[in-house]
Amino acid sequence: MAQIYRNPVRNEGAEMTPAEFRVLREGLGLAERDVSMLTLATETQIKMWERGSEPVPEREGGLVADLDREVERRLAEALVRAVSREEITLKLFKNAMDFKKAGPDMSPIPPMLAYRCHCALVGRLARALRRDGKTVDIVYS
Repeated sequence: MAQIYRNPVRNEGAEMTPAEFRVLREGLGLAERDVSMLTLATETQIKMWERGSEPVPEREGGLVADLDREVERRLAEALVRAVSREEITLKLFKNAMDFKKAGPDMSPIPPMLAYRCHCALVGRLARALRRDGKTVDIVYS
């Protein structure tokens, strides 16, 4: 996901809607403050994008979309590994400090957002596995 900082990929000619931006942000478990740190936009600007008062800039929308694509890529990999198992235990770190101490590799996701993306990934993975009829437990690591 090297393009996170350089060349965000969007559907050609498609402008991100305010609702799409908000759904992506919230689906990743990110607060406006988190997106502000990622994009260097103010929280007020982010709120204006989500209300539709200002268009979502292509670069900033692309950054959030790239994060979502990376979480989805990791989800697909985890689903492949879990396909032959009927019972699965997913481990969730209790907090960002425990996550940081354990040091799982979430690159290229920026470290400041890695814990939130980890939580989003565990949630998406649990839902997908349960839809496939798997027994899923989520425990603290």
